[in-house]
Amino acid sequence: MELQKALKELNLHRSEIKVYLYLLEQGLATPPRIAKSTNIARTHCYNILANLKDKDLIEEQAQGKRRAYIARDPEALFRSIERKREILQQILPDLRALHTLQKNKPKIKFYEGRKQIKEIYWQSLIAKKIDALGSTKHLSQLMPDFFLTYQQEIKKRNIVFRDILSGPSTEKILPQTQQILSATLYAAKLMPQRFKDFPTDILVWENNIALITLQEPIFGTVLTNSLLAQTFKIIFEVLWEKL
Repeated sequence: MELQKALKELNLHRSEIKVYLYLLEQGLATPPRIAKSTNIARTHCYNILANLKDKDLIEEQAQGKRRAYIARDPEALFRSIERKREILQQILPDLRALHTLQKNKPKIKFYEGRKQIKEIYWQSLIAKKIDALGSTKHLSQLMPDFFLTYQQEIKKRNIVFRDILSGPSTEKILPQTQQILSATLYAAKLMPQRFKDFPTDILVWENNIALITLQEPIFGTVLTNSLLAQTFKIIFEVLWEKL
């Protein structure tokens, strides 16, 4: 492999490679001489020499009253890589812990107003299956045209949709929904009548949980987290089996 290309793979910058190879070939040299011979600006050359020294690839020596630099044995490259490997092994458990924390940390997004609430419902349409608990009566009264469009999209995309509904949602809205969606796509169960109606909607799909209020102030929150979504799905299954 070409030397410069190989050194670049070892995370040396182009100018660092130029200076390092020059010192390997020429031996001890002062910064002005190095800058002139490599066509690198003197001020920039000092920075490069400092970087190479930090990487233990060169060392500084006194040449009278002036500073001069010489390349270390190329074995220093190998030692530098080994040292990085040792450091990485030491901190790897901490890095993995941070990665796991980030992976399990829920992402939360807030939505306000009818327009943004529609975005939540549109997002759910990427799923193959949606579980919901809420009042379709409130949703149909709040956004009748959109509610119809949403149902049509569910049918068009062959999404399996399960509803746990409040009692008042069964009066007109449930028969309309059943008429639009086939029995293979849509199933509904009812909360006990004593709970009456509730002005909210909860959607669970994939790794997402949406909590939506359907009365003023209208807002929604979407939590994205596999662990939380799994728990909500378990709760939904328990409710579904009990109803």
